[in-house]
Amino acid sequence: MTPKPICHPCKKFTWEELANHNKADDAYVAVRGNVYDITNFIKRHPGGEDILLFAAGRDATQAFETYHELGKPDLVLKKYFIGTLISNELPVFIEPTEFHRTLKKRVEDYFQNNQIDPKNRITIWLRYAVIFGSLIGSYYAQFFITYIVERTWLQIMFAIIMGFACAQIGLNPLHDASHFSGATHDFLNGASHLVWTYQHAFGHHIYTNIADADPDILTDDPDFRRIKPSQNWYSRYINQQTFVPLLYGLLAFKTRIQDISIVYIIGSNGKIRINPLSTWHTSIFWGGKAFFILFRIIIPLIIIPAWKFALLFVIADLVTSYWLALTFQANHVVEEVEWPLPDETGLIQKDWAEMQIVTTLDYAYDSYFWTSIVGSLNYQAVHHVFPQVSQHRYGEIAPIVKETCKEFGIPFYYKETFWDAFRSHLEHLRLMGLPPQSKGDIKVE
Repeated sequence: MTPKPICHPCKKFTWEELANHNKADDAYVAVRGNVYDITNFIKRHPGGEDILLFAAGRDATQAFETYHELGKPDLVLKKYFIGTLISNELPVFIEPTEFHRTLKKRVEDYFQNNQIDPKNRITIWLRYAVIFGSLIGSYYAQFFITYIVERTWLQIMFAIIMGFACAQIGLNPLHDASHFSGATHDFLNGASHLVWTYQHAFGHHIYTNIADADPDILTDDPDFRRIKPSQNWYSRYINQQTFVPLLYGLLAFKTRIQDISIVYIIGSNGKIRINPLSTWHTSIFWGGKAFFILFRIIIPLIIIPAWKFALLFVIADLVTSYWLALTFQANHVVEEVEWPLPDETGLIQKDWAEMQIVTTLDYAYDSYFWTSIVGSLNYQAVHHVFPQVSQHRYGEIAPIVKETCKEFGIPFYYKETFWDAFRSHLEHLRLMGLPPQSKGDIKVE
């Protein structure tokens, strides 16, 4: 149990009161029920300012424990202790178990004993260069090389390459940056890196597959698909596996529009609140949208006919959307994994690291090809427990994770190929589309 530091007087905070302290000049965080005023620590944080500004005004327990050695930074935090948190906005987790502590210690020891930096290798920049080079080169070819512009079929080929490169930006530099390994802004895709970081690092990674907490599985009632056992069933979901994947092609368009709604209308992505934007982040947000419109719409329309622009734009967007959507779905929305729910007090009765393992499906460890083109998300369980480790190191620590899971009796879900994982997604959709046993959940339209 995390000890309570001493303060005089100690204030009791509700989560709503904590949420008000979410700005650079007034930043509180909660860790294991303790509330800390980190305002004066932000600029001195060894990991940079951004992660603390994202965490401000919320319970940051899992993010804190993920990016630090368990227990080690408590002495630093102690001096900032100002009170206790007496209510919770989102589910909370039990203290790290022996499994969690053992796994984390073994991975930390691996890097220390072998004198390996768990952060990005220098070769990551070569991969980034190939990705950005492919995108810019394919864009230039479509609109500025006369021989290609005069041949629509060649333009289509380069549109496909550009769409794939756009997806790779999401799976590599953008994803890496969302775990504070470098920094990038997704001007080329027209999406907000800030919104993605809230959704991914402070939503999905913390509350994986937990209904009403994980923004990646946020659904309406009714929704276009049924993926969670807790969702109501409607007759529209019958045979959803035959049509739902087709709708994944709208992901890129949806994301660009939804960004604006999340930041300026709703103020949250599901239950993951967006803190007030600084002038810098506001400039980046709208600058990115403006650049995308200029780069992807206005310039092409000046050069080629509108019908050809529309064709190439849609093709590139479909490739980007399908690649990202299918990659994401194959990890978490599959038949093998668990869908945890908190008890009546909001507590998840499972260790956080164990929950990451049992809510995730890995695949194709032996394939360099798949590891490269999915941004190492075939090691998703490894990534979820150790997001601070470079994706290029997952193959080294995966055996440690699997062996520790086996030792502690934790299920580790794995498929030999991506296609096996994708088939599991389709089977999950099929099963979720069937009428549930409980007739009270059935609603016929």
